[in-house]
Amino acid sequence: MARRLPSLNGLKAFEAAARSESFSDAAMELAVTHAAISRHIRELEEYLGTELFYRTGRGVELTDAGRLFGTTLTPLFDQIANASREAAAVGTARSLKVSVQPNLASHWLVSRLGQFNELHPDIELMVDSSNDLVDFYSDDIDLGLRYGYGNWTDVDVVKLTECVVFPVCAPSYLAKHKGVTPQDLPSLPLIHEDKKQWWVDWLSFAGVETHDALRGPILQSQLAIEAAQNGQGFVLVDQILFTRSLQESWLVKPFTQEMKDHGGYYLARKKGIRETGPMRAFREWVASEMADTNKKYQAYRQQALKQS
Repeated sequence: MARRLPSLNGLKAFEAAARSESFSDAAMELAVTHAAISRHIRELEEYLGTELFYRTGRGVELTDAGRLFGTTLTPLFDQIANASREAAAVGTARSLKVSVQPNLASHWLVSRLGQFNELHPDIELMVDSSNDLVDFYSDDIDLGLRYGYGNWTDVDVVKLTECVVFPVCAPSYLAKHKGVTPQDLPSLPLIHEDKKQWWVDWLSFAGVETHDALRGPILQSQLAIEAAQNGQGFVLVDQILFTRSLQESWLVKPFTQEMKDHGGYYLARKKGIRETGPMRAFREWVASEMADTNKKYQAYRQQALKQS
């Protein structure tokens, strides 16, 4: 007897959204649009004849039916994922070479690689840490994990997440400048990466006028972070690279203002080529990890607002 099943896309969209109770997080995890998640879930609700989410002004919340369905569905998806990994692991190990910017590799990716290796023991992952843009036509690279605007030529890209930008400093530096406000920043030494325009943009966003040249050294990104961690001033960072540093109080975020950046994090591959199994496995994993980082940042942010 043939099984009568709902759309797999609808089930995937619902399961991802149910885990986080967020259509936006599900969209990031599955690398689709918010509208696609909403449409798939609406079609699934019509198929089932019941609402799975309450739509509120602040987001979505699971209904009783949705919570029950999600609790049942997630273990089934886990079983399918495990079965797929076991089947893929039979035979010769597969390789995947990924180019990653040094900052992203050291501050975010490396600490998570053990999880990827546990999930995909059949994939031999090689990470090439470089600031150089990948030339997929001459370099022996499968994927590029990059921060930017996604407008690179001759590549297919998947946007993993948007970014917000905010100043941070060492706890010891903040202790020396108690009560500091964004208006005070132009008079303090600021740590710059490559150029000073980034600080000019952020201060303008925060409503701070900058008539004079901003003080402070211009350092490469890794050196700028080390300078901030050693109590030498404020530096601008994004939520992907530095949520853990905030959680562990290695750095502190004194101000609530955060500017939406024009750039974001993307995964790129040679234009027009078929996505292989290892490529897909890495894409799905890195999208899920970035969605989880965003969720942790929002939890940190909400807790900080309560304490302020």
